[in-house]
Amino acid sequence: MEKIRPPEVNIDRGLLAQIMRNLEQLESSTDLEGSAIVSKTGLRIASSETADVVADIYSASPATLISLGEKISNGLGQGELREIVIRGVKGYTIILVGDKDNNFMLFTNSKKGYKLGYYFHQMRKSFLKMEPILKKIETGELRTR
Repeated sequence: MEKIRPPEVNIDRGLLAQIMRNLEQLESSTDLEGSAIVSKTGLRIASSETADVVADIYSASPATLISLGEKISNGLGQGELREIVIRGVKGYTIILVGDKDNNFMLFTNSKKGYKLGYYFHQMRKSFLKMEPILKKIETGELRTR
């Protein structure tokens, strides 16, 4: 497997540093690992140092899941999609989605399931801190390489 490369978009280094600090703080306060911010179109914005997986898993796959999840949630009358939890035999993958006007998602993993409620709380709190930064990226900084 290859290590996650630098972001797939050109963004201000200061904004990227703020996002990275938030991801590192999230991981240091929980058992979460491999955290990343990804656009709903599949562009990886930032990922933590523990994100040692193939880059495609952090981009196209979550974007596809979010699109499908939104269709299912809306189609069943459950309102806006908030998160997707994938449970594997070795742990959980959690994808947190912001409001419909937020074009980014937080993607993370955990090997432990007994604290999922706590993890959701910490993820939402962290994502709320990052939303103003992500809005700046969206309004002018988001350019593909």
